[in-house]
Amino acid sequence: MKAVTLERIYFGYSAEMIFRDFSLTINPGEFFGIIGPNGSGKSTLLRLIGGILKPMCGSVKLGESDIVHLARREIARIIALVPQESPFAFDWKVKDIVMMGRNPFLGLWGRPQKQDWCAVERAMVLTDTIDLADKDINAISTGEKQRAVLARALAQEPQILLLDEATSHLDISHRVAMLRILKTLNQEGKTIIFVSHDLNEAGAFCSRVVLLRRGEILACDAPDRVFRSELIYTAYGLEPVVTVHPFTGRPQILLPPA
Repeated sequence: MKAVTLERIYFGYSAEMIFRDFSLTINPGEFFGIIGPNGSGKSTLLRLIGGILKPMCGSVKLGESDIVHLARREIARIIALVPQESPFAFDWKVKDIVMMGRNPFLGLWGRPQKQDWCAVERAMVLTDTIDLADKDINAISTGEKQRAVLARALAQEPQILLLDEATSHLDISHRVAMLRILKTLNQEGKTIIFVSHDLNEAGAFCSRVVLLRRGEILACDAPDRVFRSELIYTAYGLEPVVTVHPFTGRPQILLPPA
């Protein structure tokens, strides 16, 4: 059984079609990367997978269930989304932000029970945000805030975690910390679906990547089979140097000289 199946998807905004007859499958337990230039459909694809957008034609399945037949609460028990940015209008405490991840499980009156607080604590320990619990969300750093948003997603206890360029505004230390958390979650069995502009980031952590251009799949395979000069040139219009990381053996992209 597949974690996610997109079958013959058609989708666009107004008169502009992005996906035509688009199909893709993602397996349970994959660390799956979505890469491609601006306008290739990366974030749109992620939102179709998460049920935020509905295809004009075709189907999106989570496991064996067509997402159109699932209530929003049911989807939220399967999938959690970590967006690129998460502005907060009010100064909620970090622990209250993380508790929002339990909303799909709360009863009629919305009162957290012991199991909800346990899920919140586990998520905050894993993301190293437990010391931030009583701080205002808008009083902490960008890196700390993004870890709190990840903790909120983990408190949902999802099977599938979607990340839309979730590391793009982080400095290098916070970026590495976030990616290590994701790697740990993946090793524990969670399916990670990860949009990134950073090809080296995707190459270092993803087990498989799909390279998009204008809503079409140029390649979908292990990073060392996708990160080839001719494919990168076709997608981005520049020919990089593709090498191998000396410690990990993973592919690395070096930009051509200016």
